[in-house]
Amino acid sequence: MKGRQPEGSGAVVPMREDGVDQFNLDERGRDRMRELEPEGLNAAHREIYRRLALPLCHPTRDRLNEGNIFMFHQLVRVVARHERLLIAIEDGETYTTETRDGIQQKSKPEVAQVNETFRQIRALAGEFGMTPATERSLSGGGQMGFNFLDPIEENYFT
Repeated sequence: MKGRQPEGSGAVVPMREDGVDQFNLDERGRDRMRELEPEGLNAAHREIYRRLALPLCHPTRDRLNEGNIFMFHQLVRVVARHERLLIAIEDGETYTTETRDGIQQKSKPEVAQVNETFRQIRALAGEFGMTPATERSLSGGGQMGFNFLDPIEENYFT
């Protein structure tokens, strides 16, 4: 075989002293999610928190921290409200009423509330990079800065 031979055992990545693989990103994300979980969440909010927080706590994204957990809790509350309202309008978004002008079909008030909670979810989700457009803006991609050399210090003209 050509090339430099590996030193020591070579091909095996060593485990940490406690026996846990240091590159287990999923487990590290789960640990971080549990560490940041707010106290006193009810069962519905806890389920939504865990569903939404796990991908954001993954070490490759790392978008959830102590500084923004309050706003993330607001997102959890809005999502819970949105899901309750969706259940309320499962039987239809309109109702029929008879007025002096005859029979009219009107939109249920819950429909406007669903629309408003969806707007709130989009705004809060955007803050955490949970939509494709905001994920691209938070990913740090794009043009890198230029590194202009100082012609005097770098012996540019020699």
